[in-house]
Amino acid sequence: MPTKFVPEERPVVSADDERNRVWIFGTPVSHSVAPALFDVIFPALGLPNHKYSTSDCKDLADKDASWHVEMAAPYALGSCVTMPLKLAVMAHLDELTPQAEAIGSVNTTYWRTGADGKLVHVGTNLDTAGVGNSLLTQLCGFPSPFPADAPHSFAPGVASALMIGGGGATRAAIWAMHAIGLSPIYLVNRDAEETAAIVKQFAAWDLRPIESVAAAEAALAEGDRTGVKLAAGVGAIPSIEPVTDAEKLVYEIARTLFAHKYDASAAPVQPKGFLQLPKAPVHLEMAYKPRMTLIRKIAEDRGWKTICGVEVVLEGCFEQTYAWTGKVVPLETREAGRKILRQE
Repeated sequence: MPTKFVPEERPVVSADDERNRVWIFGTPVSHSVAPALFDVIFPALGLPNHKYSTSDCKDLADKDASWHVEMAAPYALGSCVTMPLKLAVMAHLDELTPQAEAIGSVNTTYWRTGADGKLVHVGTNLDTAGVGNSLLTQLCGFPSPFPADAPHSFAPGVASALMIGGGGATRAAIWAMHAIGLSPIYLVNRDAEETAAIVKQFAAWDLRPIESVAAAEAALAEGDRTGVKLAAGVGAIPSIEPVTDAEKLVYEIARTLFAHKYDASAAPVQPKGFLQLPKAPVHLEMAYKPRMTLIRKIAEDRGWKTICGVEVVLEGCFEQTYAWTGKVVPLETREAGRKILRQE
């Protein structure tokens, strides 16, 4: 069952496969909740011998680094890669998916069999799935895994989005929002040069930097004229009180955008197969410490439906499971995973 973010058919593994080990590599990773999640996921899928572990790995320059050693082992099923390895790992893979190439970083690797029968080590970025599936759960009205006939994108010219931040997570979020038909995407960030680099990286897409409150008001007015509703947003900045003028401006612009009147009651019904405009706009926070971040509270206080960043972690793990095993995590197991994260 290919998904929007892992579109290739993945072979289904079995309980007695030799390749049954997965790790999260990076530093620090000892605090990761992922092993506890996969201790629930793998047995529920009939894979009691499969194991997800942590491995501290600071760089890949040394061939004795744990990532190189474990990925060369016959029991390696794949890897999750976090900071500071998301960029460095790309040079050590056989193939990159389109989203990994577009975003410029990898957080998941898996194996596939090439036409010549040899194993190909593939790198992808499933932060995209964490963001995209979290938004889709609210926008289409179904929890993941989504029904086959559930709409996965807006029709062109229907819905726009807001992106707050400028780091690597921002790029994955932009890719995900573009994939579900949100355009234009308004970029709010404290660093104009960083934002310009993102616009250049995704030059074919309609990304619009918003660098002042007046620019935000003008963008909203244009949306009113064209009928394109600001229907979604993603925040990817730490929940820290702003100190510098640039940081304070980000919050002022965000307040302006979140406060804009939203009314989809008179919007035309969209054709079958496309998302309808939500009753309230939806905002996803990628940060989740604390659960109610500063930006999330601003959005919620202004009538937006908000999503906690733990959902990004969960949805990413569910999609990684499909990439590694070819199995879709059932709804009841997903709910068990949510209970684990709520205890963190």
